[in-house]
Amino acid sequence: MAFRELLLNAIEHGGKLDPEKWVNVCRVRTRRTVIYHIQDPGEGFALEGMKHSALTNPEDAPDEHMRYRQEHGMRCGGFGILMAQRLVDEVIYSDQGNSVVLIKHFD
Repeated sequence: MAFRELLLNAIEHGGKLDPEKWVNVCRVRTRRTVIYHIQDPGEGFALEGMKHSALTNPEDAPDEHMRYRQEHGMRCGGFGILMAQRLVDEVIYSDQGNSVVLIKHFD
């Protein structure tokens, strides 16, 4: 699910849903770990200040970003990055923000 969410973000936000743009995906699977690397053709983003994302919600207002999205005419959503961070062991973004590595360890 984490991979799917971040892949869709790369296609939608990085590639602007342009069928001429490519998102690169690599996977490494070992007995105890799976690693995905996703890189999109976009300019990137910074996690800080993403008021339209659940990442920025205060603990006492877990749906604050939904109000922001509605006020700015954005579709429902904003939980993808937060969900990905909770589902895998590590989420590592490049400095530019157009590349991410997901790491999940299995017991």
